[in-house]
Amino acid sequence: MNVPEDKLLDKRLVRRHIERGLVAQATYDKAMSDLPDAVENAAVVQVEVSSVGVSDVQAKDTGDNE
Repeated sequence: MNVPEDKLLDKRLVRRHIERGLVAQATYDKAMSDLPDAVENAAVVQVEVSSVGVSDVQAKDTGDNE
């Protein structure tokens, strides 16, 4: 299997690559530990959640049974 170098440690694919033997778990662990701490780039976000009444909505039978 020919996987581009920049995709070997892609977090969406790395588990599959480890399972297939394309990447060693130790290689992945080292790459993750070598990443810089980006905590200074983080932002605190405050969100107020309000009810939109979804619990009061009832489904209408359309006759479709798929």
